[in-house]
Amino acid sequence: MGLFSFLFGGKKKPKVETSVNAAVPQKSVAKPAAVNVVAAPVSMPAGVLQAKLRLRMAASLRAGEHAAAYEAAQALADMQAKAGRKTAARVWVAQAERIKASLPA
Repeated sequence: MGLFSFLFGGKKKPKVETSVNAAVPQKSVAKPAAVNVVAAPVSMPAGVLQAKLRLRMAASLRAGEHAAAYEAAQALADMQAKAGRKTAARVWVAQAERIKASLPA
């Protein structure tokens, strides 16, 4: 073994194939239906929801859908305020106001 063999996983072990796994038929598992992000925000961790809102806001701004971006920024500000992060809430409120100013009248 070389000095830096740990970087590449060390010695390779020979792959052993078993015929027992091949003889057992695989069970098909039905996949559950996809859950809408907006419909079930409670079951999702807050960090995941914030990331999705940020992505939605960025995509909406790129697509020119400023109303959707404004709603996402407001939702982010509400989440930060509810968590007690006043500075972060203020940042998202300011971002929402910038988006609102760019909305067509």
